Amino acid sequence: MLQIMNVKKVKIVATIGPASDSLEVLTQLAEAGVNVFRINLSHAEREQTLSIVKSIRSIEKKLKKPLAIMGDLAGPKIRIGKVENGVVLKNGDLLDIVSKPVVSDGSKVSVNYPTMIGQMKKGAEIFVDDGRIRLTVEKEGKEKATARVIVGGPLVSFKGFYAQGITLNIKIPSKKDIDDIQLMVEAGADALAVSFVQSEKDIQAVRDVLPENAKHMMLIAKIETVKAIDNIEKITTHSDGIMVARGDLGLAVPMAEVPHLQKRLINLCLSKSKPVITATQMLESMTTNPLPTRAEVTDVANAILDGTDAVMLSGETAMGKFPVETVKMMAEIIRNAVPNVIRREFDHENAVGNAVSASVGRVADQVDARVVVAFTHQGKAAHRISRHRYPQIIYALSPVPETIRKLNFSFGVFPFLITPTKDFMEMREQAKKIVRDNPIMKLDTGEAFVIAAGMPFGQTGTSNMILVERA
Repeated sequence: MLQIMNVKKVKIVATIGPASDSLEVLTQLAEAGVNVFRINLSHAEREQTLSIVKSIRSIEKKLKKPLAIMGDLAGPKIRIGKVENGVVLKNGDLLDIVSKPVVSDGSKVSVNYPTMIGQMKKGAEIFVDDGRIRLTVEKEGKEKATARVIVGGPLVSFKGFYAQGITLNIKIPSKKDIDDIQLMVEAGADALAVSFVQSEKDIQAVRDVLPENAKHMMLIAKIETVKAIDNIEKITTHSDGIMVARGDLGLAVPMAEVPHLQKRLINLCLSKSKPVITATQMLESMTTNPLPTRAEVTDVANAILDGTDAVMLSGETAMGKFPVETVKMMAEIIRNAVPNVIRREFDHENAVGNAVSASVGRVADQVDARVVVAFTHQGKAAHRISRHRYPQIIYALSPVPETIRKLNFSFGVFPFLITPTKDFMEMREQAKKIVRDNPIMKLDTGEAFVIAAGMPFGQTGTSNMILVERA
């Protein structure tokens, strides 16, 4: 089978923070292989965010490389209340979780969603500070539940809190989320990650907030609750992609289930031609160390072999000592893993666009083509081809700048902005020009490549043609 070596097909999402928000480091990250810059809106300040976006757009022009920007909405994060300095929970201690706000002295603590207390059942596990502290409920109550500390540690104000088995009736988007959405629209972001999605209604609620001039923004559903897993089919259908948010998901379900859920979620996205991001603790040790653990390298590689479109770095690039080195390491792992990604076939290929995407790889194989050129308006044709995980590189050609950046989320897709195609001959010439001269992989004169396009030109959803051409 044809393999294209040394090309980074899986996309890298990098979180911006104090370690990476300067123009110099952002440039180095883009050069090292970052495709999408994530802004964590739980912490971002308005002026700083606008400045970062301005820097990224200037880098995009300098490098002549499309760069996507994703704002990650804070969502309804459950947190404990204020805690006195120096409080440390010890194994075996009892801790009351109470509905009324208190300053914790280590004997009791409040939470910002007091209605959840009545849902906490005896035996349920509680995780504080991303699981660094673990407790088990021993006594139920509407206003107060008592839990025993299983794994203790320092208790710090406003850290995250999660109890198994709870479902919160929380409005999404929150007031803060709406303000942050407006900020991202103003900044010209390309995507929004929607936190703590529980049903497709949460995605629609965020979409309804978007003004008409921003309806193109991708909505990525973060899957991190049991209810999201229960409603995953509809969530995936109504969103533009998903993120496997393994941190909070690993608290919501038994940790041993997370790898299997990861595979299931990736397969679901492939079947629906939706991009999927695998996130959380991928190269966590590189936050403080210049090299990752072997287990982390294996984890990243396995996510790629599962079929993920993108892998995400969080604290590694936001606060770590080695942000650029981490991205370079991620890119190296990707390049080594991608040749082993298996191609995918799907049963429901009766629609014309699906039939074209299912056939283009086979045609490329038969003519020994290393490149598929997909003409696409909104990116759907490129997504459909990408999901098959063909060994060929996909050059996606679109006259829409927003589409070009959004394709930075998709496996094996390298987008190029073109002028609107008016006729058949112009389509051929634009394709030939790009395959002969581009920064990814130039074809030799006379080398075969395959074009997937739709006629009439300029209309969305018309993929109905496969053409073999020569450079």
